[in-house]
Amino acid sequence: MKYQILRITVFLLAVSVSGSFLTACSDDDGDPPANADVPMVLIPAGSFTMGDQHGDGQPNEKPARTVALDGFYMSKYEITQKAYQSVMGGNPSINRGDNKPVDNVTWFNALEFCNALSQRDGFEPCYTDISGSLSLDVNANGYRLPTEAEWEYACKAGTATSYYNGNGQADLSRAGWYSGNAGGGTHDVGQREANSFGLCDMHGNVFEWCWDWYLPDYYSKGENLNPLGPQGGTERVCRGGSYFVFEYGCRSTFRSTLKPTIPSRDIGFRVVRKAS
Repeated sequence: MKYQILRITVFLLAVSVSGSFLTACSDDDGDPPANADVPMVLIPAGSFTMGDQHGDGQPNEKPARTVALDGFYMSKYEITQKAYQSVMGGNPSINRGDNKPVDNVTWFNALEFCNALSQRDGFEPCYTDISGSLSLDVNANGYRLPTEAEWEYACKAGTATSYYNGNGQADLSRAGWYSGNAGGGTHDVGQREANSFGLCDMHGNVFEWCWDWYLPDYYSKGENLNPLGPQGGTERVCRGGSYFVFEYGCRSTFRSTLKPTIPSRDIGFRVVRKAS
């Protein structure tokens, strides 16, 4: 299912219902997200089943396969507008709010943020020549976008259910903001239930850019150890669903796509770093 088709369908059919606040994420030191910049969570090395295990997914989620990954750090929250503003000096978001996830960013904007944040924090940038002959150095110690495999592994956090806390719509409502509880816009990060890795908003709020090019049949061809995705394509993968889509599009395995030059009001990102 193409991302653009899904968004049009939801625009025509979604009914906004306000959701109540449930168990919220918080930083280990007790500081709310407003006082954090880009807090990171350690995701341990391991293997998992990537793709549709239930038979109700899209063809591009099949066949499910076992993927092994090295450990890495991932930002606890989607990158907020406050964090983006502090690093990049501007805020392109349509859904405004310091603690809301940044939105309306292209895939290239996300890469530029990663390099700028790396330089600010004294790390080696992972990307070179972003606007030209782009290359990724996965051995650099700076920030980068997660691969599609890293994103799904981190989201599932050892689970095999549709969402990291269950299979039902009520479970999704506890985990994230989607068309059934978001009220037509994004929300401050960290207000829904975290997964067992301590990550928040992996389901809903905004879609999240991943590194990978998109190919619909990649799972039948993909690598099984630290895969980086296809060598080329026309669209990049985005994951997690958003406030704009139904529960089906917020599943852990759902794959959405968009051209890397196109921004959208319901696409943001989070970042990762190598663990050693």
